[in-house]
Amino acid sequence: MKTILINTISEKINLSKDEIKILHSSFQTVTKNKNEYLVNEGNKSTYLYFLTKGYIRFFYNEDGNEITTQIYTEKSFITSFESFIKNNLSKENIQCISDCTLLRISKNQYENLYKEISDWSIFCESVYQDYIMKTAERVNSLQNFSASNRYLNLLQNQPNITLNTPVKHLASYLGIKPQSLSRIRKEVIK
Repeated sequence: MKTILINTISEKINLSKDEIKILHSSFQTVTKNKNEYLVNEGNKSTYLYFLTKGYIRFFYNEDGNEITTQIYTEKSFITSFESFIKNNLSKENIQCISDCTLLRISKNQYENLYKEISDWSIFCESVYQDYIMKTAERVNSLQNFSASNRYLNLLQNQPNITLNTPVKHLASYLGIKPQSLSRIRKEVIK
């Protein structure tokens, strides 16, 4: 399982054998059950997670409704970044929408890696850039594409999300009502 993490990091930076050992000892394997939370809104995000198996959603509450803002799959780094980096309270919830296996690192261990791994800052910058790009793509999609096109794009680029995410969360992520998603799905099948 940690091999997936090492391979993912190695795609961005070169790691020495000693640095690989440091990463192995810094990340801890955890399992979470479906519906279990990694972070609750109003609490601090004290871990950075790497998802090796499962699906996770980010959401916030607005007038009693849960608004899903992101859905993550395997090989994703997950945390409430603003909370984790700035030590603020999280403005979002992070919930497992399936049983999940993750690797996690505490804030202190994460900060120590800056001293112990020569290119750790370069790697972290790439993670932040990926997060920013994913957020920008989502905003662009919501602003510029119809609900049908958003669904078709997701179906084409990440079909596993459409198959493994409950309809109410998927509809919220697409910015539509569950009934509209059902109608769109029927039209796509025709």
